[in-house]
Amino acid sequence: MSDLLAGRVAVITGSGRGQGLSAARLFAEAGARVVINDLDEKTVGEAVEMIREAGGEVTGCVADVSNGEDVQCLMQTAKNEFGGIDILYNNAGIGYSATQRMGVGMEDILSCSEDDWRRIIDINLTGIFLCCKYGIPLLIEGGGGVVINTASIAALRGARNAHAYTASKGGIVSLTRSIAATYGSRGIRANTIAPGVIDTEMIQDYILSSEEARTAISQRTPVGRIGTADDIAQTALFLASDAASFITGQTIAVDGGATA
Repeated sequence: MSDLLAGRVAVITGSGRGQGLSAARLFAEAGARVVINDLDEKTVGEAVEMIREAGGEVTGCVADVSNGEDVQCLMQTAKNEFGGIDILYNNAGIGYSATQRMGVGMEDILSCSEDDWRRIIDINLTGIFLCCKYGIPLLIEGGGGVVINTASIAALRGARNAHAYTASKGGIVSLTRSIAATYGSRGIRANTIAPGVIDTEMIQDYILSSEEARTAISQRTPVGRIGTADDIAQTALFLASDAASFITGQTIAVDGGATA
C-alpha cells in the first residue's frame, strides 16, 4: 500500500478486466477511491468485490462510454458516491480482437464499411470526447485534476489494414493535446498512454493466439518480452500522481521499445 493517490477519486472506464482492472487495483492500493466501469454488470460486480476484499474504497457503474446519457450517469455516480472526480482515466476502447468478436472489421479503407468505421470511432474516440465533456467540469469543480487517455502505438506508426482503428487512436492523441493546452490554466493535466502489444484477454485469441506468435512478437520487441497490464497500470499511476505534475500534453509509448 502507498499514499500516492490518497483521498483522490478516480473514474476508470473499461475497468472490469484487463488493463483497466489492473489500474483500478493499483490506484486503490495507492489510496484512491475508485469508480469501476464496464458494459457488463457481472464484470463490474466482480471487479468491485475484488477491490473491496483487498481493502479498497470502490463503487461500480455499468455504462456504455459511446452513449452520452450513460456517461452522465457514470460521472454522477462518482459525484454521488465520492463527492467528485480528481482523476479521469479513459481506458475503455475497442481493440483488434474485440472487433473480431463484435463482427466489426479491421479492413483496409477500401473495404471497411461505413457502419464499421462509425462503430470503431464511436467507441474509441467519441467515448473519450463524452467522458471529457461530462468529466472535466467535475475536475474543474474540484480545483483541477488529471485526464489520462488510452491510445495505441498504432497512432504513432500506423497499422496495416486497420484504418478506422488507427484513425480513432490518432484522434485520441490530438484530442489529449488540445485538452492539455486548453485546461492547463484550470489545473488540469492531460496525457496519453500508447500501449504496444499487451498480454490481456482482449488480444489473447487474436494477436497472441499461439506460442509461435508470442515468440515472434517477443523477438521483435527490443526488451524481449510482451507487455503486461501492470506495465500500463504503473505508467498510469505515475501520470496520475504529483510526481508527474509538470507533464501534460504528452504521449507515452509503453511498448518495450517497439517504436524506438
